[in-house]
Amino acid sequence: MPLKDPTRARAAIQSQIERIAWLRGTGPNPIDYTLWDERTEELLRDIYGDDAAEIERYHDASGTRGRLPGVRGQAENMTLNIHGQWGILGRLERAEGVLKTMAASLA
Repeated sequence: MPLKDPTRARAAIQSQIERIAWLRGTGPNPIDYTLWDERTEELLRDIYGDDAAEIERYHDASGTRGRLPGVRGQAENMTLNIHGQWGILGRLERAEGVLKTMAASLA
C-alpha cells in the first residue's frame, strides 16, 4: 500500500518515538506502555497497511510473547515485567530502533 503523505507518516512515527522518553520516566507504567504500544500499532497499520513487513518488524521487536516467568496474568492479558529481555524497557529499546529506521526511510 503506497503512503499517501510520507511527511505526515514520518511525523506520526516520530511522535511515538518522542513518547518513549516519557514512558521510561514513568517507571515505565505497564498501563501507559500498553496504550502507547496499541497506538503505535494502529499508526503503523494506517501508514503501511495491515499485512506490511513493517508491522511484522515492529511486532518482532516489541510484540507480546504470551505468559513469561514472573509475569502475572494469563496469555495476552498480563502485567509486563519492567526489566529483562521481554520486559517493558527491553521492548521500548527494540521498538525505538525499529521506529527510528522506519522514520528515516520516510525522509
